[in-house]
Amino acid sequence: MAHRSVKWVTTMVSNTMRCSESATAPAGSTAWTPRTRFQAALRGQMPDRVPFVIWNNKLPGGAQDQALLDAGACVVVKSSLYDIQLEGVTTTVETWVGEDGYLRQRTTYDTAGGALMAVDQMRPGTIWREVMPFRDERDYDALLALVESRRFISRFERFVRDDLLYGPNGVARPATQSTPMHEIIYSLLGVERFAVEWFDHRDHVLALYQALLDRRRQAFQLLLDSPAEYVIVEANISVDIIGKERFKRYYIPAIEEACEALHAKGKLAGAHLDGNNRLLAPLVSQTSLDFIESFTPPPDCDFHISKARQIWPDKALYCNFPSSVHLGGPEAVRSMARALIAEAAPGGGLLLGVLEDVPRTDTLLPLAEAVWDFGRLPLKVVS
Repeated sequence: MAHRSVKWVTTMVSNTMRCSESATAPAGSTAWTPRTRFQAALRGQMPDRVPFVIWNNKLPGGAQDQALLDAGACVVVKSSLYDIQLEGVTTTVETWVGEDGYLRQRTTYDTAGGALMAVDQMRPGTIWREVMPFRDERDYDALLALVESRRFISRFERFVRDDLLYGPNGVARPATQSTPMHEIIYSLLGVERFAVEWFDHRDHVLALYQALLDRRRQAFQLLLDSPAEYVIVEANISVDIIGKERFKRYYIPAIEEACEALHAKGKLAGAHLDGNNRLLAPLVSQTSLDFIESFTPPPDCDFHISKARQIWPDKALYCNFPSSVHLGGPEAVRSMARALIAEAAPGGGLLLGVLEDVPRTDTLLPLAEAVWDFGRLPLKVVS
């Protein structure tokens, strides 16, 4: 996204005056802002209103962006706290446009254990891995060498710039730190190949798991000293693929280790769980996660906000408004926003907005306005 000038940020500061209406300000501030609402709600607290949140790569552009800011939106800027350098690995990158019009990137890694190749498809706001680097069991040595070559170089100044980009209307989001098993399944082996390797060569998979866990711990040493207030320590879990037992044995320990380290530094830990969470919910309740990011209620996914409140009473819900509802137009969006907010009464620890792709953008401002209109806190609890 092309960002506006410092002059635009100054304009935004004055626009946030609307957002301070009848607010009880947090300690040390003069008024609630989109940023302080976000920070309070993520910690399970109750600001003056439910924060409306939109990720920067979901902004529609042009005058709509300013209208969303005027409506009290908090822009979450996707950022990162470090770069990865591959020590002793020669990397070659080739790009081309496929027949479908999307850019592809082929990356070849020449490691001490052999060569690997992966292909990624670039789409607006996302990247899809089309070809995994793993082909057969002969690639385990190369994968281990690739993982062990990772060196983490802090880029705190970049994160701070992103954190200040929208002034009181924004906050930066550190890049997700996926658990080792997630990276193996979705980035290195692929779902189908993982199923075969888990059966035929589990010892090799577990050696790769341990190598990834060791590198994850190194990255977290850097994250703990970073200016970030929170870190996403897992993402995009599909329980129908990984299963409950694998989640308990390989995901929860890595999640808990990260939570413990972050909490010791006063930082929050979240997980990006944007799919069906009904079967996973009892296991997630056993974790020390502070919030669930991109939680998506029906009709898109299978777990209601009201039920999540019951099973996860100690976790903030950082909700993605169901994308399919946008197809119904502004009135459908407004009605659904009102219903979702009501489910979370009295409303502390609730955030609602756009964290996933949407089929149209003319409903974004009506959504932001609905969250403003119906999100004054505390909400009345209906027994």
